[in-house]
Amino acid sequence: MRRRVWMIFLSMLSAASVAADDAEVAALRDRVAALEAQNTAMRAELDALKARLGPAPPPPVAAPSAPAPPLARAGDSSLAFYGFVRVDAIYDDSRPSSFQAPLFILSEDSSTGLRNKENLTLHPRLTRFGMNYNGPRVARLSNAEISGRIEIDFQNGGRESRAISRFRHAYLQLVRDRSTFLLGQTSDVISPLFPNANADTLMWNAGNLGDRRPQVRYRYKSGPLTFESAAGLTGAVDDLDLDADGVRDGEASALPNLQARVGFDSREKDRWSVGLWGMRGWQETSRTLGGERTFVSSGIGADYRLALGKRARLQGEAWSGTGLSDFRGGIGQSINTGTGDTISSRGGWLELGVDPTSWSTLYLGYTVDDPDDSDVPANGRTKNDAWYVANRFRVGAPFQIGIEYLRWKTRYRGLALGLDNRFDLYAIYNF
Repeated sequence: MRRRVWMIFLSMLSAASVAADDAEVAALRDRVAALEAQNTAMRAELDALKARLGPAPPPPVAAPSAPAPPLARAGDSSLAFYGFVRVDAIYDDSRPSSFQAPLFILSEDSSTGLRNKENLTLHPRLTRFGMNYNGPRVARLSNAEISGRIEIDFQNGGRESRAISRFRHAYLQLVRDRSTFLLGQTSDVISPLFPNANADTLMWNAGNLGDRRPQVRYRYKSGPLTFESAAGLTGAVDDLDLDADGVRDGEASALPNLQARVGFDSREKDRWSVGLWGMRGWQETSRTLGGERTFVSSGIGADYRLALGKRARLQGEAWSGTGLSDFRGGIGQSINTGTGDTISSRGGWLELGVDPTSWSTLYLGYTVDDPDDSDVPANGRTKNDAWYVANRFRVGAPFQIGIEYLRWKTRYRGLALGLDNRFDLYAIYNF
């Protein structure tokens, strides 16, 4: 009896379990059907939204990373190369001192026979090649960094198809904290700026002082303050040998020229800067000239730069001195050998640069070198000045085209002036 009761009880439990399972399965089926209906509705809404927005844009393509500057190894040093290829086509309607490296305009006096003598020249001599090198630190020199530069161009004479190279810079330098020591050839400390016209000679002897020469140099930079000084070779530029004894008069003095500059600049990059500078040099001859054997060159000056908004800049220099031919002053005249006096002169230049578009720059400027007429000998040059306008077009990242016009005038003591309209069309490819 009991056995029958247990069997009936177990059968009832089994039936109840099956009924529960069937109910749960039915509920799950209903839930899955509802989810499928919801997904179908969402897919339809998404398709309608895509149709209204149009086709999807293609995925962005990652820009290639810029290649690192090419470096080469040489012993413990790394080398980085730079430069440009440049070709100039120049027209003059009167004769300058040199067609490719002018410093003044020749007199058009009837006695010279040069009136209205025009000229056209074409050359790639300003093509430039250089390399910067960085070496290891020197433990015995307070762990200073050693670096330097070698740079050449081809403005050194020779036939047009056989131009001779010249080095512009050749130096090494040691950098430690805020101090830099330089040994070799580089630009003068004085007159650190230059006009953006007449790249052949940078308006030397026409208002812009300074050149390159062998020197020993020290530079200290701390915040807005820069101090530089140098001892350089006198006669490196004008090669002056007034007594014709085969020894440059600057070297015969057994003294270097001395240069110094103090500069200040704004905290904001390229906002403004100003500098004050001076120099002094000595020459000595083996015989008297005008009763003198020792001659002194000296000068003082200032340079300045000022940003006029984002698209314009003003820069220039002003100076005064005496016996400045070795520093590109006095229109290349330093000593009056008849009187024994050094030739005093004053001058400078002013330039406005404007960016009318993102791919062009316009420069307007004036330069002047004005010696004291009473110091200049007969037929000597008494004033050298020029107005100029230059425009540079950046055709592509490495490629530029430029055009310049200079109205250049040189006056003489006892001769008619020289007046030249000079046009220069050039192309540059930088690398």
